[in-house]
Amino acid sequence: MTTETTTQPAAPSMDQIMEFAFKVVNELGAAMAAPHVYIGDNLGLWKTLSATGPITVDQLAARTGLQERYLREWTAAMAASGYLDYDAVKRTFELPPAKAAVLADEDSPVFVQGFAQMLPDHYKVIPGIIKAFREGGGVPYTDFTNDTFQGTERFFRPGYVNFFVQQWIPALGLTDLLTKGAKVADVGCGRGQAICTLAKAFPNSQFYGFDNLAVGIDGAKENAKKQGVTANTTFETRASTELPQTGDFDLICTLDALHDMVDPHGAGRAIYGALKPGGTWFIVEPNVSDKLEDNLNPVGRVFYAVSGLQCMPASLAHGGAGYGACMGPAKIRQVAEEAGFKSIEKLPIENPFNQYIAARK
Repeated sequence: MTTETTTQPAAPSMDQIMEFAFKVVNELGAAMAAPHVYIGDNLGLWKTLSATGPITVDQLAARTGLQERYLREWTAAMAASGYLDYDAVKRTFELPPAKAAVLADEDSPVFVQGFAQMLPDHYKVIPGIIKAFREGGGVPYTDFTNDTFQGTERFFRPGYVNFFVQQWIPALGLTDLLTKGAKVADVGCGRGQAICTLAKAFPNSQFYGFDNLAVGIDGAKENAKKQGVTANTTFETRASTELPQTGDFDLICTLDALHDMVDPHGAGRAIYGALKPGGTWFIVEPNVSDKLEDNLNPVGRVFYAVSGLQCMPASLAHGGAGYGACMGPAKIRQVAEEAGFKSIEKLPIENPFNQYIAARK
């Protein structure tokens, strides 16, 4: 008779414990600093700092009309987080150009304030998320505020402005078609920035934006009016599974939207029916792997975190698929194949945050 002995793992050293403790403290510090990023955006502080160069707190207070005591705490918090540079001799704070591109420039491809704008809602829905953990279901988008809808718009708009016409449409091989005149839709269009960007670049084409949230469609119509593209844009409140089955669309886009949908498979079938033969479904989704172990990195961290607070619960709230932001390429392919698409290719576009897929009818 043999006896097996199990080796107990060695007790962690105090150095190991403290190393992890400081990591957690650092992460919690970042979570507490994030509202200050939002506050700075809301009060126009980042844009002011990007335009002034080095400035003292008193000067910043005089320039903005805001309270010196609050600005003193805010600038200290942002300097401690590394978002502002601090000169201890002159006691000035500065937002240098590299950081301004991320925090102040709305047109920069790396502008992140839209994401920061979504944070208050994510903190606000925590009680609903805890309830869903216990009882199932989710948190519908009707529980979110304009911070989420406008924040989403501001977060994705720089990508549309900098890459859609210049990179994505050429990669799809559709520049000439849209220049001559095509029929294009964006399903899950939100506040319509992608449609407005395309409509300005391709005035001979007709563009349609569909979203199941009326608040998004109202914002899209306002944006189209402001940007002078009402002549070739149409926006409708319409579910992704209830697209017009006209079979005459040349291009239909789902831009970081498929994973949020209650019924992504039904949406895929509706898109297939709306497209003409040879038409293209352009799918943009987070750049993640099907394997969890490949996503244990900063990008995966962000997507899993926001998915658990917004994307997945919004679908599960209606009994949906709840795929979440990290649905991955295999599930995307499955949705497209089940809809009837035979040609499905990942486009050779390099981007750390998104993957780009063209499914042809």
